[in-house]
Amino acid sequence: MLGNFVQSILALPFSSRQKQLSKARPPLDEDEFAKQILDAGGDPEAAFIVYRKLTEWTYVKGFTPYPEDDLGKVYGIAEEELDEDMILDILNSLGVPPPSKERMVAFGAVKTPLQIAQLVSLARAEA
Repeated sequence: MLGNFVQSILALPFSSRQKQLSKARPPLDEDEFAKQILDAGGDPEAAFIVYRKLTEWTYVKGFTPYPEDDLGKVYGIAEEELDEDMILDILNSLGVPPPSKERMVAFGAVKTPLQIAQLVSLARAEA
């Protein structure tokens, strides 16, 4: 009981942002999400996985991910969680080796679902 209360307090900034966003934009289903990702040069298989993973990070009923959402500000995903729990997990599930360190540095910080899918696309091309 106390754990749920603490969790809801910690999630408050993200649930507030998600609530505001859900009022300002229509829901986006995973097919349209993947289409937008593909149109912007991202990997479509990664897009579906990212969409499903992000739905686990939603706090507001009816809120759906968008390709340009800031993963830290909208979902509360820390950089370590993003690197280990999201990016590496997606690469492993798709059988794609991680990009070289040099490619990662050149790519820059990953802060959005679109950037995750673009990174997977880059890693596929490098493999």
